[in-house]
Amino acid sequence: MTESSVALFDFNVNKKSKVTVINVGNEAVPIIVIEQLCEDPEALISFAAPVSSFGDGGGFYPGIRKTLPDCYAKQICQHYLPVMQKIYQLEPSSKAEVILSALSLATTPAEQLRPIQTLPHFDTEQSNQFALVHYLCEQQHGGTSFYRHRKTGYESITNSRLSEYGTLLKQQAIKNEIHKKLSYINSDHHLFERIHKIDAKMNKAIIYPSNLLHSGNINVATGLPCDVNKGRLTTSSFIVIK
Repeated sequence: MTESSVALFDFNVNKKSKVTVINVGNEAVPIIVIEQLCEDPEALISFAAPVSSFGDGGGFYPGIRKTLPDCYAKQICQHYLPVMQKIYQLEPSSKAEVILSALSLATTPAEQLRPIQTLPHFDTEQSNQFALVHYLCEQQHGGTSFYRHRKTGYESITNSRLSEYGTLLKQQAIKNEIHKKLSYINSDHHLFERIHKIDAKMNKAIIYPSNLLHSGNINVATGLPCDVNKGRLTTSSFIVIK
């Protein structure tokens, strides 16, 4: 990223945002919901343009991504670390380290998905990593859902559950031939039960443990436009608390 592009970036956390907490599923894991995260979401959308500045999403993200300047996640961590420490019962002396912060635009047609992208996923089995999703689009583009694996009852994947879950899910995927049924997951599934849905809304954000089973509610009816002003534009950040 060039110095000139960073200079054009203007981001300020809204210190008057509304924060609520939702306890999800049988495991009652807290999810932090923030209304009006930043003072000027339009500045973020303007920074996102043009779409040609995005690159391949990599990993399992079904679309394209653009790295954000450090000031974005650093401000969020500075403002919300005390909230996370309280909600997730973290040490008051703990520090936040950002390992990824990027604009994300969902663009992959359902028929081009990898089989694993058709199921809920978790980002890591480590309990000290958290995800932040900041919606820069409206409700019709789809928010985020959280799931329970029907066979095991797992809603989060920890170190102790990883081997069992991974082996079983692979067996189920082969048996159910999920590679022949490529589609985004937006509700209950024969392998997974949706336990909570959070709708997208401009300038709304959520924070949740990265080991929760979750999936974006990608709405193919919108056409998945490759346009930062018309598509499902979000930011995705991963924060490790040490």
